[in-house]
Amino acid sequence: MSKTVISKSLKIISIFLVTTLLTSCAAGRTAETRMIKQVTDGVEGQSNEIRVRNLLVIKQVDNTGVLIGTFVNWSEDADVITSISIDGQPAVISATSLDLKKNTPITFVGDISNADASVAQMAKAIGNRVAVVVNFAKASPITFDALIVAADGIYTDIENMRFKA
Repeated sequence: MSKTVISKSLKIISIFLVTTLLTSCAAGRTAETRMIKQVTDGVEGQSNEIRVRNLLVIKQVDNTGVLIGTFVNWSEDADVITSISIDGQPAVISATSLDLKKNTPITFVGDISNADASVAQMAKAIGNRVAVVVNFAKASPITFDALIVAADGIYTDIENMRFKA
């Protein structure tokens, strides 16, 4: 073999190896991109077959904390939300019903809201995280590390998006 052929072969192999090493990503059950959970400001959780989606707390100008989130029970066995606390304070809850029947969501804030939960005073600043604990009659409690978001942008008109009993 000539030096030119060997040189070209080494260059091609080198380019192939460098390209493969620089552009490869992890694969399998523990790949970094597969492990991403939080894609919005809201957090998610689960207890038994009760799923909670996009849970966060809106801090209003008067320091009131308003809960946002959706609860869905996937089980045939109904359950009930018995209490919610935000940063250690019991939330004031109003709702048509807090019964979690199969595929009948309970939504806090929004066009389809059917429940409301809030606390009178939030001490923590916007951008911080706060503990939100939700208790059920049957399922285990869920503790969330929820983000505190300002009542601006899409949340500017939060009062008109809340459930009114």
